[in-house]
Amino acid sequence: MKPLYKIFILTGIVALLFASCEDEYGPRKESTPFIEAATVSPSSFTFGDSITLSARITDPATMLTSLAYELVSEGRTVVSGEIPLAGDDYEVEQAIYVPLLADQADNSAVQIKLEARNVLKGSVSTEITELTGNRPIYSRLYLVTDNGSVVSLESSDNNQFVGNDLTLETSVNYKIAEKLNSDYSIDYSGDVYGNLNGKLAMIDQSGESAFVYTPDADYTKTFVFDNFAFTAATTGSQLGDDDLALSAFANQDVNGEAFRTLTRTLEKGKTYTVFGQLGDAANIYNPDFFERTADSRVTFLGETGEYTIYYNPVRKNIFVGVDNPAYPQYLLACGYGLGYPTNVSTDVIGAVYPGHTRVHTSWGFGNVLNYVLFRQIGDGIYQGTFFTPGDHDHFAGFKPFENTGWANEKKAGQFTFTGEQIISGDNDWTIPNGENDPIVESANYRFTINLNDNTVNIEKVTL
Repeated sequence: MKPLYKIFILTGIVALLFASCEDEYGPRKESTPFIEAATVSPSSFTFGDSITLSARITDPATMLTSLAYELVSEGRTVVSGEIPLAGDDYEVEQAIYVPLLADQADNSAVQIKLEARNVLKGSVSTEITELTGNRPIYSRLYLVTDNGSVVSLESSDNNQFVGNDLTLETSVNYKIAEKLNSDYSIDYSGDVYGNLNGKLAMIDQSGESAFVYTPDADYTKTFVFDNFAFTAATTGSQLGDDDLALSAFANQDVNGEAFRTLTRTLEKGKTYTVFGQLGDAANIYNPDFFERTADSRVTFLGETGEYTIYYNPVRKNIFVGVDNPAYPQYLLACGYGLGYPTNVSTDVIGAVYPGHTRVHTSWGFGNVLNYVLFRQIGDGIYQGTFFTPGDHDHFAGFKPFENTGWANEKKAGQFTFTGEQIISGDNDWTIPNGENDPIVESANYRFTINLNDNTVNIEKVTL
């Protein structure tokens, strides 16, 4: 009986072994996949572009699972990954992004190592050779800061890209781009460099900004990007008497909005250099008081005197205020539906300051956002450039006065209006938004009030 019992046990073990080689894939055997063909297109490519891996893998005995690839140049792994396979005969057509690494030589030999595997861990390897990787060639690159400043970096040789005479902050978060869109944002169809694990590297649209700091300086004057070593270097400089930078500005809350402010003497006709965020091309300097001759240069148009400069980093605008503004140097308009020029929408402003809109005036003179200034530009002639009406309600109702004591109000019925016919009413200067009223475009308008002949000319301006 004992021998017969052993035979039954042995038979059961064998049956179990056969069963263990079956699963949802059906019967399987120990086997090795076969790479029928494998090619890469193009065979000569630029680092930072994509290549296409084409291959056919078969295994007549069992199911395929994956194809691992590793692209190697100069003994370094440039990129690696794994492509899932299915069935016992699979054709691969896979795009592979090949990044540019630091210190990567030009015209370098490249190999791609492939390993095909099946479900029983059988594998086969091969290598694709006679591939060539080339460094990208740029005529220029663009330094794009998180604050919106854009600097053209010119090439001093094939790998060094330099920006000189800059007015950047000493701390800069940035990306470096090959291409820009028409609005100066980054076009990610070109190469972009940023932060990858704490180092400069090629990134995609989801990548992070890099960071650089210029010590012992008031501002960053020079930026150098080494495209071979993937390093950035800066030099700084000190501010002069006619320079304006946020390092000299204080923080001030005005009607629940965070402003940066500086009180100082400004001279009529003098050109000032503005640094860092103040030089952002997206900022609008109040054109009644400043002429912007370059991103980093503004000429003051008002009379020489002491002013407070107000910079709103959300609205991205800069205007000036004076203590006790009054006629004949100024007229003051308060009411509803006026705002110092900005191209930032109500949605963006309201997201930071709930309930606030692109216009900010109200009936009163409690703070500089309650009213706006008209500057005297000639004897009895005043100019003010404002955004109106509100882009949230298309309504405005305001009136100019001679001082903050409500002196000598200027009623609409006193004037003849020329140019853009947007004002109605005999008392308040009204832009109506009734059901039967035409919708007035919310835009930047320049009002020129002539008290000599009681006329007001209104023109739409692009800033």
